[in-house]
Amino acid sequence: MDLETLCSGIDLQPEMQGQVLRYYHSDDYHKVQAAARGLQSMETEAETRKELNQLFQTDAKHIKMLTCMLACAVELYPWYREKGISDTIFFETMRCFSRFIGECKQRTGEYSFDREWWTARQISGRLFRLGELEYEMLSEQGKPVVSMHIPSNAVLTPQKCDESIGLAKRFFAEHFPKFQDVDYVCDSWLLSPELPSLLPPDSNILAFQKRFQLQKADASDTAYIEWVFKTDSSRVEDYPEDSTLQRNMKAHLLSGGKIGSGQGVLIRVSGR
Repeated sequence: MDLETLCSGIDLQPEMQGQVLRYYHSDDYHKVQAAARGLQSMETEAETRKELNQLFQTDAKHIKMLTCMLACAVELYPWYREKGISDTIFFETMRCFSRFIGECKQRTGEYSFDREWWTARQISGRLFRLGELEYEMLSEQGKPVVSMHIPSNAVLTPQKCDESIGLAKRFFAEHFPKFQDVDYVCDSWLLSPELPSLLPPDSNILAFQKRFQLQKADASDTAYIEWVFKTDSSRVEDYPEDSTLQRNMKAHLLSGGKIGSGQGVLIRVSGR
């Protein structure tokens, strides 16, 4: 595995790929290469990012940080092979980079990498995309749990979710037995208790919600703005109305309602 193969395998946007490869082969990259390996551990990634960002202050589109993280992904690949994890899972997991860059383009009109605070999970071997959903190995109150994440391009039909959860159960049983038969948890706007009043009964989102036992709700959470309306704006009046969800949610907000998020534990593996 080399960096060019990774970039091609994750469909990295050509506009970004050329800049990444140029920086990777530069003397400037080799000066930070050793330090950048601190991104590969969740214990050191925050401090490493802070140190690197001090060096990368003029890098407006964060090409240098992106390059460092992709290089770490390349170095992680042999570990995937040792664990017997397929190339399909490797590339699907690392495709988060091109997905995030595409999302940034949609929000801002420019290609840029603005998710450096998240992607250490992928390059440290802690989070995997398995089918439509992502699964992260965590410890809560000293107990192992699997945290479920919903990528923006996930297809949330009951069948696709069934397939993904089934893949995850088999994956952790085979590769990480410590995470076999543990709780699967989710913290997302998709679990907001407000959504049943805003969506039709046959909504895929509501079917997804019903898999979980709600444990906590946070009405102040505003993450839904980015994921539903694809904007950084806080002006509700300017939010798009291109889908039923957007129209209903916008009307709810304009009338003084809130959306927030919910935290739950998976209680139904099958959506049927």
